[in-house]
Amino acid sequence: MEASNKTILVPWDFSNVAEYALQHAISAAKVINCGVTLCHITKKEKENDDAIDKMKTVVADTKHKFAIEPQYIVKEGSIFTSIAEIADEVDAVFVIMGTHGMKGMQKITGSWALKVVASCKVPFIIVQKPPHDEELPVIAYPVDYKKEDKQKSIWAVYLNKYFKSKIYLFTQKSNDATLKKHIQSNVKFTKQILDSSNIEYETTEAPGLKDFDEEIIDFSNKINASTILITTTKNIELKDYMFGATEQNVIANKDGISVMCVNPKEGKIQGFN
Repeated sequence: MEASNKTILVPWDFSNVAEYALQHAISAAKVINCGVTLCHITKKEKENDDAIDKMKTVVADTKHKFAIEPQYIVKEGSIFTSIAEIADEVDAVFVIMGTHGMKGMQKITGSWALKVVASCKVPFIIVQKPPHDEELPVIAYPVDYKKEDKQKSIWAVYLNKYFKSKIYLFTQKSNDATLKKHIQSNVKFTKQILDSSNIEYETTEAPGLKDFDEEIIDFSNKINASTILITTTKNIELKDYMFGATEQNVIANKDGISVMCVNPKEGKIQGFN
């Protein structure tokens, strides 16, 4: 995947978490040698002119503070479809989006973030805090029983290539014979992918004393993970948006750990386009 002609897309709503996402994007863009594009979605076309004026100010401020001039797009639409459309249009490497987690009145923002993520072909990195000095140094890589979980392995290779990220595999524990077999298959597959790219990693099995999403967060805190790499639920349903699929609880984690979400595709795993 040649990133030099691509861009990182940042949904922009003039909030503090959007600013955090922009900072992450700038940090990542410098490493992978690509651009940054801001997108603001309006509810009505008549709001576009005012939004464009505000976006010009954001671009000027960003250039002054970070010595990088992002592109911007203002489009009428819905965040649930328009962000994905724009990501396709600009050939985004991935999308970095800020969220407020699940706190108080911000709960809707956090709970619906998964719907925005699931609409897009490229991965999302969901952030709640500003970046550290070094982008993506430690990746927590949960391994569960779902077949599509294998699809995120290629992104572990990508992150290691550009960011020299250290990978920590965290495997789900199950006493169910069938699920255990699937988990072991996913672990074996992931290790083969990492080994073939000469990537060092460590493997830890979950204690199995809590729900797996809770143990993922506990483990990520223990290793001081910069990002958790997950695969979203295939064909996710409305109830998952409203009441929380496992990955929803990870995305909106109260500790504010960034989460990279890979949406599963049909067919065999392939390289980057």
